[in-house]
Amino acid sequence: MRGPLIALALVACGNDGATASFVGTVRGESMSPADAISDPATVMFTSGSTAVGAIVLSDAGGLCTRASANRDSKGARVLALYLSDVDAQTGTIGPPKGAAAYPVFTVVSVASFAVNDLLCKKIPDKSAAAVSGSVTLTGNADGAYAGTYDLTFDSGDHVTGSFKTATCRGLAAYLAANTHLCG
Repeated sequence: MRGPLIALALVACGNDGATASFVGTVRGESMSPADAISDPATVMFTSGSTAVGAIVLSDAGGLCTRASANRDSKGARVLALYLSDVDAQTGTIGPPKGAAAYPVFTVVSVASFAVNDLLCKKIPDKSAAAVSGSVTLTGNADGAYAGTYDLTFDSGDHVTGSFKTATCRGLAAYLAANTHLCG
């Protein structure tokens, strides 16, 4: 059984051959990804903490360096995808173990796109939550992921794209922090 795909707005180490595409707009905002990072992490949701494979795409470069320094990027657009496998026998939730499709569910998962202002604050009018779609992993090796996504947001906007991320060991600590520096 495949578990929740969760994508939240984040702004976050080197590019190391990472690539990503983003086709479409969300609330009139497009994005040309400059960086794509990932790593297994534990993130906090209203229902509690969950182990995920975290994937962050952004038009801000140097994401791993920023995440490792606990810094948000000024004026950045970000798509963050959180993927989990659920072991049907034990109920254990954890980062993806292989390549698979991860559907977006409106009840158990959230996907969102966000734009930050120059003070690193989320701009609500330019952000949206995904209500349907999926992320398909085609590669999974030591915290680096490759795949595609096809998401529809509560704003009615639809985006598609692909990613090949670089592993960023600082991402887990960034996601665990309650506050971040700006810049």
